[in-house]
Amino acid sequence: MRRLILALLLAPFLLCPAHAYTFTDLKGRKLTGKILKVEGGIVTLELKLSAKPILIPIDTLCAEDKSYLNIAWGTPTTVKPAEPAPSADPTASEDDPKSSRLYPKTKEEIRAMIREIGKRPKPEGISKEVHEATEALNLYRYLCGVPFEVKADAEFSKNAENAALACEKNGGLSHSLGNSTDKCNLSSIGDMKASVPQYIEDGGDNNRDVRGHREWCLNPPMGKVGFGSGGDSYSAMWCMDGSGKSIRGTWSYPGHGLFPIEYMHGNAWSLYGAGKPDSLEKLTVEVFRLSKRPENTLPLNGEIDGTKVKINHVSLGMGGINFEPEDPARRGIYWVRATGGGVRAGYLVELY
Repeated sequence: MRRLILALLLAPFLLCPAHAYTFTDLKGRKLTGKILKVEGGIVTLELKLSAKPILIPIDTLCAEDKSYLNIAWGTPTTVKPAEPAPSADPTASEDDPKSSRLYPKTKEEIRAMIREIGKRPKPEGISKEVHEATEALNLYRYLCGVPFEVKADAEFSKNAENAALACEKNGGLSHSLGNSTDKCNLSSIGDMKASVPQYIEDGGDNNRDVRGHREWCLNPPMGKVGFGSGGDSYSAMWCMDGSGKSIRGTWSYPGHGLFPIEYMHGNAWSLYGAGKPDSLEKLTVEVFRLSKRPENTLPLNGEIDGTKVKINHVSLGMGGINFEPEDPARRGIYWVRATGGGVRAGYLVELY
């Protein structure tokens, strides 16, 4: 896919009055909505029947639309060819996959949303550190396929600070110290933002089976969160909230479809929403490394045209299934399937 050379990256974005416009992408698909803003190579569009605006990368649009944006919004349209991808790595190509069912998000959409989340304004009454930690959490939630509009809450953050200070006074982490320690994820680092990938990784022998910190971070109906620090050595995340909306279907870490490998931490994958098997003995989890992107979903039983990856450990969390592929963070295309004990789920992950 071609990349846009954007002078807007070096200057403030321009705002024009919102008006309706019909865009056509490079595949001939049309979408009509009100243009809210154009920033950093992305058009923010308000649809008539959608409560939330959508983001459209400019370099996915036809030449006429690019010309219109250049005239009406002052966006440049100079492009250059993408650098060729090494043939040895099937995920190195900038071309986005065709199947939206297997690939819920394109690379352009992922890049755009990472930028959007990073630019969200800090709410009043919330510290910069708490805000940054909250948006770091929202980023992982977006990549993993759950709602990513979690808001920082001042009261929750005060409770999380009390929990972190209790751990500092105790000289160690414990969920039995009172002061909301039983309602929080607890971390042995004081940097609240840096604690988020630590919770997502959820490493250590005591966390290996349940991976509860990760599961709380990716709990779909979480609508509010709190972060607090107890100094250089301890921080906490108030995670027990259900004020948001639940979702249907499955979600996972790493997320379904394309997943940037820099957000893959540790050696454990997780699948949620597929149900909890009657027993671990009845459950079979398999991972296959594929040589190319499939055009359709793959079967939940029988042979798969790919290399089977050894699974070193499988466990059941509070509501999820955790498993450890022997090659956890290698770039590539993987088909994951979990069957048995009432569970039947299959999904694609492409680490790039």
